[in-house]
Amino acid sequence: MHLWLTKATNIALRRQTPSLSSAHFQIPEIQVFFLYTKGVNHYFTEIGGILILAAALAVLVRLFRLPPLIGYIATGLVLGPLGFNYIKSGGELLETLTQIGIAFLLFLVGLELDWVKAKNVFKAASFLAVTQAIGYFAAGMVLAMLTHQSFLTGVYLGAALSFASTVVVIKFLSEARDLNSLHGRLAIGILLVEDIIAIIALVLISGLSGASALDLGQQIFLLLVKTAAMLTLIWTMSQYIFPLLFAKLAKSSEILFVSSIAWCFLFAITMEKFDFPIEIGAFLAGISLAALPYSLEIITRLRSLRDFFLILFFVGLGAHLVLPVGQYALLTIGLTILAVLVKPVISFLTLTANKYRSRTAFLTAVTQSQISEFSLILITLGVRQGQVSAEISSAVTFTMVASVFFSTILFGHRNALYRLLRKPLTSLERHSHDHHEHVTAEIEERLTDHIVIFGYHRMGYHILKKLHQLHHRTVVVDFNPEIISKLRSVGIDCVYGDVEDDEIFDAIHMERASMVVSTIPHHEETLFLIEQIKKKNPKVKLIVTAHEIDYALAYYAKGADYVILPHLLGGEHVADLITQYQTHSLGRYMRHRAEEVKLLRAKNHTLYFD
Repeated sequence: MHLWLTKATNIALRRQTPSLSSAHFQIPEIQVFFLYTKGVNHYFTEIGGILILAAALAVLVRLFRLPPLIGYIATGLVLGPLGFNYIKSGGELLETLTQIGIAFLLFLVGLELDWVKAKNVFKAASFLAVTQAIGYFAAGMVLAMLTHQSFLTGVYLGAALSFASTVVVIKFLSEARDLNSLHGRLAIGILLVEDIIAIIALVLISGLSGASALDLGQQIFLLLVKTAAMLTLIWTMSQYIFPLLFAKLAKSSEILFVSSIAWCFLFAITMEKFDFPIEIGAFLAGISLAALPYSLEIITRLRSLRDFFLILFFVGLGAHLVLPVGQYALLTIGLTILAVLVKPVISFLTLTANKYRSRTAFLTAVTQSQISEFSLILITLGVRQGQVSAEISSAVTFTMVASVFFSTILFGHRNALYRLLRKPLTSLERHSHDHHEHVTAEIEERLTDHIVIFGYHRMGYHILKKLHQLHHRTVVVDFNPEIISKLRSVGIDCVYGDVEDDEIFDAIHMERASMVVSTIPHHEETLFLIEQIKKKNPKVKLIVTAHEIDYALAYYAKGADYVILPHLLGGEHVADLITQYQTHSLGRYMRHRAEEVKLLRAKNHTLYFD
């Protein structure tokens, strides 16, 4: 069984895509480009042309405040069969490069995964993923019935809708710096469970190809045995082999970088030989290195490389688009509506029914508004076995591209959408949810002339520590229930809450606060926070955080008293160290190096305390 995404998808597309005459689509600009690049390696020419147009369209869509990802997909549409049919000889090379991008993406996700946090949310994510998948599957079956498709086609459509795109969602979350948020970890947990379900579904479909029930059972048993063997191998190497091996390799940053990439490819290829997707192999390879003290350096070096290959992935996605015709156009519209609108609704209702706050549920649900690469593989296998038609494959392919396009827009405006829909969404909450903020009477008595800290992680830790040393009354507001539970266990006044929830300002008596310090990095949330705080308490001293100078200037214009710019403060700190070195007092800092390294390693986790 071959689970290579691009190969499988391309086979189905070749079967259904009519031959197109490139001469019919030629325009003067394209002809000029070919003339200009005459004599240059054709692979180099085509990949170069793709990147040039991708850069131009990415800049163009940014002018309309849209994510660059839309520009990359548009590049594929322009250069693919629906456009100028420019991607021809370089198509196979493009597919290979996009697969490398997916492997690097999941390798980095594995490297950044905090297993302690992941396992805490995995149980909830497993239940949510299965529950949502049942709802998605039922929606696909209903659509098949309404469009007069066969029962077997309905099964395939329901299964295709049951998975969201791991590549797209992780890119969303990483760019928004939400990977470690509660909704980010929920989304990733749900995706991982969906990927496992997809692998099992692919095994079942492959087994239906002339296999007896006993053969199918044997295949499933063999899959479980191979999975257990691979996980045992990963655990053994990460615990006993890699700490010793990489301690030697890390003496050279270049060798460390190359060796980590080599391990990613080696394990991914090994997994593929045992009928697992390369993407899952890359993810597990990353997990095996996540506990190493050198993982941060590997992550930093790999990010730019990953982004380059992922650009080609989204270009290839647009280039594979084929327009459905006739009665299948209506089916495609229905599938797109289900993916973009109905799936998030099902996800939201499932999450709120499981006692999650409306904002957590909404932000998690928005990430589910597209279908997965595994959906294309699933349909492709159905085409191979003659169980679904090529037209159905065309409809699913178009739905994936369209859903990724609209999902990108939804995610980019998720906070504005939540503010618009907050009242009806909040009314759907179960009021007995586990993570409701509360302020005890004892805490409420102390909330006078107090200091509020929004966001405990990283900078908030140091701020709270210093304020306690100075004996200031403080209260922490955070959106992570694990942090709240831990803070309460050590006697720190804190409230579980969302900065975009008006009730939180009343709960912490903002009108009586003397100072507010926010370490929240998100631009829209910070603007909302400044506006609300200045309304409720114009005299309060307000300190916020920005990662860009333009944002800092905007915050000052809105009324912030001081804006923390971490990179500028870091530069000033280094300058102070250099100054003190010239006065022969740097040794005092060097003597505390061990404590500093210990603190940095601790701060790699969500919770850290003295």
